[in-house]
Amino acid sequence: MPASPGLSFNTVRGADGWDVRYDLKEELGKLMNYLIEDFNVLHDYPPAIILSFDEAHTLTEASTDDVDGLWSRFSELRRALRVIHSFPCFSVFLSTTGKVQQFTPDALHDMSTRLQEGLLSLVPPFCELGFDQLAEKAIGGKATLEHVSSLSFMAKLGRPL
Repeated sequence: MPASPGLSFNTVRGADGWDVRYDLKEELGKLMNYLIEDFNVLHDYPPAIILSFDEAHTLTEASTDDVDGLWSRFSELRRALRVIHSFPCFSVFLSTTGKVQQFTPDALHDMSTRLQEGLLSLVPPFCELGFDQLAEKAIGGKATLEHVSSLSFMAKLGRPL
């Protein structure tokens, strides 16, 4: 596994020999300005970007290196998501293994020192979600056949992913 990647204000040697400076927050801010007119990071917005990671348990395999010690692709991805927490992004991690502890170990066994020291906390996972959690109520006499057969109505049926 490669060494743990940096996230902000880093210089990376490009394949063409040029040094490239990138900043995750700055680049995401540019994308938000493109997606949302008059975007302001201090305002609340519904999610503009939904990141979905299927079979996410494959990201949790731990590795050790001389620079960062113990790390995994999942721990680095969590770190990147913390950097962009003020942007209207939502992430979904899907896994068929049923091993929730891979994604939310107790703080003492987590790779993050800030979690171990209680400076950060994890959001508990949503698991075993039922169906039609986001469904609109189709009230007799008020719901029309045209409305209940529309994409906007049907998109709210089923399991929210």
